[in-house]
Order: sequence, then structure tokens, then C-alpha cells
Amino acid sequence: ERSLLASIVFEVGDGRQVDDKKMAQQAPPPMTVDRAKAILRDTITTFTVPENRARLQQAIAETLQLPPEQQAMARMQKLIPIVTQLAGPKLAEYSIPNVMVGVMQLQQVAQQDPIVSEGVRILTAASMGNPVDDGQIADFLRRLG
Repeated sequence: ERSLLASIVFEVGDGRQVDDKKMAQQAPPPMTVDRAKAILRDTITTFTVPENRARLQQAIAETLQLPPEQQAMARMQKLIPIVTQLAGPKLAEYSIPNVMVGVMQLQQVAQQDPIVSEGVRILTAASMGNPVDDGQIADFLRRLG
């Protein structure tokens, strides 16, 4: 016999029902330093793929054509969707629903490890429209191991 809590059914946004037992089975494993490093390695590496790097650079170039007072907002508007498209599938492989949730989960571990902290800074900068240069990414990935 199931407990009352185990029999609670949750309603999700589109009207489907999912019971809490299934939700618990789908929950991602807890964030550890090693898991955070693997997520950062896989996610940040996607930014170094030539076609992905070209998309980011093109978006940055487009924002630089605007008046200076509009550039920061335009960078965020152009780069956040690209970063989400690039990083989202990698994060999903780790059961992380989106970039912002990923950054929040990684930030919790970043306090325990300076390399994870640096990776979070790189991912956050990219998601805010300020990607770091290839040299910094290569150096980070080298130190990440």
C-alpha cells in the first residue's frame, strides 16, 4: 500500500498528469564537483566547434554595428538564444532543463572548487552575451583535465 504522499499526482502545464514516483525516478543525480566538471567540459566545448564559434562571432559583429548604448542589450538578445541552442542539448543529457537552471546548479558547487567556479563564470558570461575568447576557453579546458 502506497503512502498518501506517494500517491499524490502532479498536474503539469499541458494537462498531463505525472505521479511523484515517476518524477523522482527522472530527477537528475545530485550535483558534485566531478559531475559539474563533466557538464562544464561538454557544454563549453560546444562553443569551440568552428560553426558554433562563427555563429557567436557573427551575432557579436551584428551588435557592434549598433550605437554603443544599444550594444549590451542587443548582445544579450542575440547571444542568449544562440547559447541556449548550443548548450541546451548538452545540459539536457545531464537532465538539466535549461542554461539558467544549469548555471544555478553549477554555482552551488562552484564554491567548493575554483575550476568549477571559473567554468561557471565562462558559461554565465556567454549566456549574458559576453563570451570569453578561444584562448581562455582552451586554457580552462586544459586545466579542467
